[in-house]
Order: sequence, then C-alpha cells, then structure tokens
Amino acid sequence: MNPLRYLGRHFACCRAEAVRLVRQPLGSVLTVAAIGLALALPAGLSAVLQNMEGLAEAWGEARSFSIYLKPNVSVAAAEQLADDLERNPAVGEVRRISPGEALAIMEGRSEFAAALETLEENPLPWTLVVAPAPGAAENEFLALQDTAETLEEVDKVRADTQWLQRMSAILALAGQAMLLVLVMVLVALVVIIGNTVRLEIQRQRDAVEVMSLLGASRGYLRRPFLYQGFLYGLGGGLLAVLLVRLGLWTLGGAFADLMALYESDRVLSGASWQQELVILGAGALTGWLGAWRAVAGQLRTIE
Repeated sequence: MNPLRYLGRHFACCRAEAVRLVRQPLGSVLTVAAIGLALALPAGLSAVLQNMEGLAEAWGEARSFSIYLKPNVSVAAAEQLADDLERNPAVGEVRRISPGEALAIMEGRSEFAAALETLEENPLPWTLVVAPAPGAAENEFLALQDTAETLEEVDKVRADTQWLQRMSAILALAGQAMLLVLVMVLVALVVIIGNTVRLEIQRQRDAVEVMSLLGASRGYLRRPFLYQGFLYGLGGGLLAVLLVRLGLWTLGGAFADLMALYESDRVLSGASWQQELVILGAGALTGWLGAWRAVAGQLRTIE
C-alpha cells in the first residue's frame, strides 16, 4: 500500500472521530475533564517540587553557621581569620559583622532596644557568618564547623541545620509520593478510557458485527476506537497543561512571599515546553492503551 494513502486513511479516521466527539459535547467534555484533572495532579505536584528544589540558592545562607569571636579579638585578627576561612574550598562567602554593625541590628529590633539603651558599652563581639560554596559536600562543611570551634579566637559556633535536613527529607518523601500518585493515575486513566471506549463499542456493536462479516480486518475495526481513546487522552493532556499553568500562576504570590523570607527574588517558574509535551504525550499514550485494551476484549467477544 502507498504510504501516503495509508497515512491519509489514518488522518481521515482521526478527523472523523474528532468530528464525532465534537457532536457529543457533554460526554466528551466530561471524559476530557476527568482525564485532565487526573493528569494535572501529578504534573502540578512535580512542577511545585521542581520549584522547591530551586530554593537551594536561598538555603545557602540558611546552611551557614555563625562564628562568635572572643571580645578581646582585634579587628586585624578577625579579618585574618575571615580571610583564612575564605581560602577553604568548602566556603563560598564569609560575611563580617563588626560589633558596631551587630549593635545596630539589635537596636533595630524593638524587643532589644530598651535593654540596649541601658548599656554603657557595646558587649557584642565580632561575628563571622560562613556560607558554603555551591556544590560543597555537606560532610566537608560540617567538618569545617568542628574545626572552627577549636580555634583560639573563637568563643562559640552556632549552626541550625536541623530544619534543613527535615525539609530535605520532606521533599524526598514528596517526590516518592508523586511517583506513586503518577503510577496510580496512569493506571486509573487506562481503566477509565478503556471503559468509555468499551461502552462506545457496545453502542456500535451491530455495525461492527456487519463490517466483520463483510471481511473487515481487525485493524480496520479497531482504528476508529483507538483514535477515540487517543483524542480523549490528548484533550485531557491539553487541559492538564492549562490547569498546571493556572495553578502555578495562582501560587506565584505565595511563592514570592516565601522567597522574601530567604531574601531571594526567585519567582515561581512554570513547566518547560518539554515537560508540557511529556504531559500531552502521557495523556495521548494512556488514551491509546486504554482504547486498545477495550477494543481487544470486545473484538474477541464479537468474533
């Protein structure tokens, strides 16, 4: 058979099924809506998790630790210690906070202002805030904290990374849950689309039996129903893409507020065009598989 003629037949069949679905708007819309909502759940969760992973830049400061020097440490000694720390490959930046700067920060907080006014001299020491270098191994950075505590100029080292470890564990759990939800959704869609196509085959059973008696091949008989499932899945995938875009747009303000807490101007990014193609492809493939499952069973029954 001429390849162009073969493709033309498939195109004509697909177009005929699209027209038929448009002429049955209520059933088609409900089916597409169910598929779209089901696909949007794991797709939206994946997009949110991807953005949460982008918080690594803001977490760089959160992973930092503070070194409080002894009160008698001179400016030169504090600067020398900061320079030594910056030469460590695990260190990305060392922020120097002088006693005067620390006092100004404390005075800016209303709960400390009254108490500080009673002090005759500044009791605050030099503080060095050490942030990790991008890609620095966690064990190397933790080892640096332990080393800093042993230095003669250091009075105390403070680091609060427990919450970060908990957040990382939560994100890892959410990622695994997302994969589980995705598998369950895809299986459910195969069943839903297959059941929808099966009902359509039963509705057209007489016509299918007549064509079978006239010698129509299995491929010819199954073709319109396969395209029906394909179009259902493709329409659901398109709806899922739109729902994910809408959902991320509505979450943009809340995400910006969260970033502000970490002094970051990062904005909520949407799914890439490659990811949207994956959503469309997943919907279309799921629809095709569901329809194939239904058609195979029904044709065996008819024959």
